[in-house]
Amino acid sequence: MAEANSSVTAVDPGSAVGPASAVGGPDAFGGAGLGDEREPVLRATCCPQCAGPLHTIGDSRTLKCAHCGVRLLVQTKGGCARWFFRPKVERLQAVARGSDWLAKQPGILGAARRAHFVEARLLYLPIWEYRALVTGWEFGQRLRTRLVSAPLLDPAKDVPGQDTLELKVAPESVQEGQLHERRYYEAAADLGALGVNRPRITGREFAVPLLPGEIDVDAFVLEAEGSAAEIADQGRKVVLAPVSAANSPDAHLFALREATTLLYYPLWSLHYVFEDRRYAVMIDGRNGTVHSGTAPASNAGRVGAFMGGLALLAVIVAVLAHPASGSDAMSLSAVAAGVIVSAAALVSAWRFRLRGEVEYHEPFSS
Repeated sequence: MAEANSSVTAVDPGSAVGPASAVGGPDAFGGAGLGDEREPVLRATCCPQCAGPLHTIGDSRTLKCAHCGVRLLVQTKGGCARWFFRPKVERLQAVARGSDWLAKQPGILGAARRAHFVEARLLYLPIWEYRALVTGWEFGQRLRTRLVSAPLLDPAKDVPGQDTLELKVAPESVQEGQLHERRYYEAAADLGALGVNRPRITGREFAVPLLPGEIDVDAFVLEAEGSAAEIADQGRKVVLAPVSAANSPDAHLFALREATTLLYYPLWSLHYVFEDRRYAVMIDGRNGTVHSGTAPASNAGRVGAFMGGLALLAVIVAVLAHPASGSDAMSLSAVAAGVIVSAAALVSAWRFRLRGEVEYHEPFSS
């Protein structure tokens, strides 16, 4: 009988959890030879909590205890764990946040502020997470500003007087031990095609395993790009970078307990149509803030500012030309000044562009 406290670890890709691999195979109950170094595909057939029987259906990657109902996730060899953030914002709440953004965001055309959303769909953005426990030492030197006591000399008698404090930059040796967890995040899809940036993740957010049936069937899950091995190599280089700010540091750092996870972040994708053109507003599915948005721009303020600048230039030219009417030398100077001011006006007019859209992106997103 298998031990009740053992846990399901991993199965090889393509293998099925069935009688042959669980209880009836040639390697069951230690039947393999002493020299067999193959990794067992299943190390227990009992629930690790209550020792009840485990069941699976078809090609599902989950096992369910028939007694206590706990579910276990079976990770394939060479794969990575998949987790997702549960959305806390409902569809109508997301639409209300989007309408509020249209009504209050500066620079949006007045007619577009009353637009109605024609589509609201929940998206899940894939994001790679690499984390490791970094330990080791960093050695080197860095410059620090310190208060140094210096004697004050009497310039008349050239004798020492009272001491004074001076700020000086002095080298300082660095010997810092490191033992903390570091994380590295990277978007697993082309988010630029959607007009969004990678949502900010700190690692303290609550996520749950991505099991079959957990995500709503109406939601759209973006396909992840890249591999766990590539992300692990890149993340390892990032987390092992020295952080002591030493000049030419001599770092001896090691990454322990490495783990690569694929996270799925929820965003509500809201769309509206204005003058036969489609615009989008993205709402964070976890906290309801506006992640990004586009809208038709109102150019009334920019046009008014530009016309006011031209009027000011015209006044300057008139002031310069008025006193030059009685002198040929002053007239030549006024003409030169008028040419310079006119050239500046032409450059401003050439650089002026009517802004077509208002674009917004959440601060600290990348």
